[in-house]
Amino acid sequence: MALTRPPTALSGDLSPRSSGTVFESAEPPAAASGGEPPEDPPSAPKAAKPPRKRRGLLIGALAVVVVVALGATAVFTIEPVGRVFGIGPSAVPTEPAPDPIDPDFALIPVDHVSAGPTEAGLASALQPSVTAAEVGTLHAVIVDPGTGQSLWGNEADVPATPASTTKILTSAAALLTFPADHTFTTTVVAGPTPGSVILVGGGDPSLTAVPEGTDTLYASNPARISDLAAQVRENAGDIAITEVLVDASRYTGQAIADGWDASDAPSSYGGFIEPLMLDGGRSDPLNDLSQRVGDPALEAGNALAAELGATSVSAVDEAGSPADGEVLGEISSLPLVDLIEAMMLLSDNVAAEMLAREVAIERGAEPSFAGGAASIIEVLGENGFDISQLELSDASGLSNQNLITPNLLGDVLSLAAHPADESDTAVSQQLRPMLTGLAVAGASGKLTDRYPAGASAGRGWVRAKTGSLTAVNGLAGVVTDRDGKLMAFALLSSGTNATVARPALDEVTSALRECGCR
Repeated sequence: MALTRPPTALSGDLSPRSSGTVFESAEPPAAASGGEPPEDPPSAPKAAKPPRKRRGLLIGALAVVVVVALGATAVFTIEPVGRVFGIGPSAVPTEPAPDPIDPDFALIPVDHVSAGPTEAGLASALQPSVTAAEVGTLHAVIVDPGTGQSLWGNEADVPATPASTTKILTSAAALLTFPADHTFTTTVVAGPTPGSVILVGGGDPSLTAVPEGTDTLYASNPARISDLAAQVRENAGDIAITEVLVDASRYTGQAIADGWDASDAPSSYGGFIEPLMLDGGRSDPLNDLSQRVGDPALEAGNALAAELGATSVSAVDEAGSPADGEVLGEISSLPLVDLIEAMMLLSDNVAAEMLAREVAIERGAEPSFAGGAASIIEVLGENGFDISQLELSDASGLSNQNLITPNLLGDVLSLAAHPADESDTAVSQQLRPMLTGLAVAGASGKLTDRYPAGASAGRGWVRAKTGSLTAVNGLAGVVTDRDGKLMAFALLSSGTNATVARPALDEVTSALRECGCR
């Protein structure tokens, strides 16, 4: 393998996979002491839901932001069906059920034309929430996507630790490098001896061995090892496959990034970054909180071997696969926009690092932590963003050495949410698909358990990417105010723990939702 691993051996079989198709539920492990916490760790383990399948590319920021906001508000403010209609195991009806509700949905347009909030109005409306002790030290900006102008800021030009809001920049760099429908290919080629094949990683974090018909954390129809195996059997003809070699030489460099703790990989939230893995390297493909495996490429090789009936699985040498090897099978990943959406909603550190390495390869740079980080910075600079104070050691935000200004995050989000009108630019059009990767407050992704019903004005209206490290919390996204004015925001706080900081940041964005602020 080209990956440089730590000298400490990893013990134990971390995978519940027994035959490549049978899976057992794995309990999420406790966070290792000394490491950075996982992105938004839950209070108790629970089954993770896969993100909704995309329903086509985002055509304009207006439609997606408004429709999701209105839809989420309508759904999440209605009383639970059982309580309304008196159904359920403990309910005894005392009168006839009322007629079914016939909701009257309306589409309220986002207002990109009016001046919107003033700086003084915003300062007055936000003062109670941004000065709350729970927020800690706050670096923040609010931007008008219609004009690109800052509406309000606090230390907005001062770099701060971004945690997983770093993934906004990673998504932007990928969308500015590849077409939205770009895919990554996993290949099987003929091996050096009869009966041997080589499984070659191509950068797909969503490749899976779960049975057909089972949705994964990434999608309902990802690339599957079983389909790859079927191609190999057909193309190999009468030759029985007895050996699977694994080629993970596509990526290079150190096993963990500068600013990571030794316990961060493998963990329930981080892993070794290889170009070949199943379900982001999770030991339980259907549990987002499950431990990442110690050798993801070999795990993928084991799954292919199980499908083909091969008895031997090993890594190829440093030279990698033969350049002229006969292709016996190949399978494409989900489109880039789907990978980005899932990566953002899951806050998937491994997938983010893989995307950065693919950007680096496309640019002719080293496919490592350093090469990926440098490539993100270069892509953003080439597309007009101010990178003068940007420092990255990784692409996921797990590193505590990353430094990003709120202004940069706000500029990226503002361009992504720019109206699709005569002033629209190619950069805005390329960035726009990332908006569907922003979680909906109280409804999806890492915001599912935030913005409580009946107590938060931002519920259903705020869309944002979260960020969390020890004493660092972030929230960056978009929201419409009461007058329909769309705003992009980036809030980076430090000095307080997640238990108090997250609700405090939610209050800031809820204040934006309630604002008219003139």
